[in-house]
Amino acid sequence: MGSRNTKILIALIALCVVGGGAYIAVAALSPNETSTNAAPVAAGDSDARVMVRAVDPEDTRLNGRVFVVEDGKVTTRSGKDLTCERVYYAAGKGLCLGVASSGVEYTGTTFNSKLQPQHTFTLTGLPSRARVSADGKYGAMTVFVAGDSYRGASAAFSTRTFMIEMASGKTIGQLEQYEVIKEGEPFEAVDFNFWGITFDPTDSNRFYATLGTGTHHYLVEGEISTQKLTVLRDGVECPSLSPDGKQIAFKSRIEGTDSWRLKVLDVATLKDHPVAEKRSIDDQVEWLDDHTLVYSNGTNVYAVPADGSGQVQLLIKDASSPVRIEAGEEL
Repeated sequence: MGSRNTKILIALIALCVVGGGAYIAVAALSPNETSTNAAPVAAGDSDARVMVRAVDPEDTRLNGRVFVVEDGKVTTRSGKDLTCERVYYAAGKGLCLGVASSGVEYTGTTFNSKLQPQHTFTLTGLPSRARVSADGKYGAMTVFVAGDSYRGASAAFSTRTFMIEMASGKTIGQLEQYEVIKEGEPFEAVDFNFWGITFDPTDSNRFYATLGTGTHHYLVEGEISTQKLTVLRDGVECPSLSPDGKQIAFKSRIEGTDSWRLKVLDVATLKDHPVAEKRSIDDQVEWLDDHTLVYSNGTNVYAVPADGSGQVQLLIKDASSPVRIEAGEEL
């Protein structure tokens, strides 16, 4: 194994021990090591239009290219200059979090409806989560970083979550700098970690995210304009709002473990129920529509009803980071 690959392998092994883990990476490779041969394979009967990143089961050097799968076949794919560990897209604007050509640094790239890069910027850590608001105005990203003194060990990692303006690629805020309110009072702790932003589909100024502190994983609601966050309830990781804004899919940690169950909560009541997926899924779930969840186990993409009924359906093989593409969306 070359020195560059050795460094990445060591970094990824270290990241697997992050406290309150928001995400465990599968691979991180240079765009120059990505082949055009890797392609996701539609496996289900769904006519959904979904953007994904390729995951090759035999050679990880083929991972990362962006594809659009529609009606059971690949209709669009990116060039070598767009290789992602995490991807999201909305309203003609996309966000790709990946690895720089050096192989040991990380970059964020905005791209257009032709999957062409627009703005590239350096990330402060390993890519974890990405989202774009429904109107394409804002992007959000979470990365892993090392060296926070409160962790007490050089091998410990924490998170940073940023907001960007999609038109320019410029950072407009960082959740770690937001004011947090819990039960009507200011809430502060040295070990705050934030991850998994999901935007309100009708108002891109509003969003939800996870705040991790101690053994708690709080669902918080925030506003970009005021840079304030309000704690809503405990036990919610990687929230994802439904297209109608009435439900939130999330990971629910199984107490005392690093395993999760996928659940859905009602935004109005904050009451939740599990879905039919019984495996531990470490992903920020996406919605195909107001009734169906789509997500990845790191190698394949699956769908399951949001109401707890039905069965898990294998949707796309050799893919991760699924994104619902709206009907009529140009790509």
